[in-house]
Amino acid sequence: MKKASGWSLALFGCIGLWLGSAPAWGATAPALSEVRVFKVESARCSEQIPERAPSTQMCEHRGPTKVSVMEVGLGNNPMGRFNGAQLNGQRTAVCQVGNISEACAGRGTLMGYIYIFDLNVEAQGWFQFSNSSINPPQNTLKTLLNIR
Repeated sequence: MKKASGWSLALFGCIGLWLGSAPAWGATAPALSEVRVFKVESARCSEQIPERAPSTQMCEHRGPTKVSVMEVGLGNNPMGRFNGAQLNGQRTAVCQVGNISEACAGRGTLMGYIYIFDLNVEAQGWFQFSNSSINPPQNTLKTLLNIR
């Protein structure tokens, strides 16, 4: 997985703003360059996931749990899984507007998506997200996180 660029880290400061409408299309689509889990929330706790963390650390997540994934660049085959079972998720488009990233609202350049997956954690397991870039080199990126 590639190191996060400065503009991708700006996504974290705008989490509360990422509810928006369709993205602004017009610029060349950026190739997929990063995917990573950045937050896991359950009734027991909510924790920010550091880059390259192999597992959750703060508590044992059980019951309804939300897993948030950041995608930098654009892919065409998003897939979320927990212990091998395919998950349905929701996505929110993120646009670069000036020097900040925010929910797309008809302005800016589409830079990626935030995905939120709802799952029911009965026991410790592996969450995996993968996607393939829409532009060359059409690489497939994935991230794994052990949810305790």
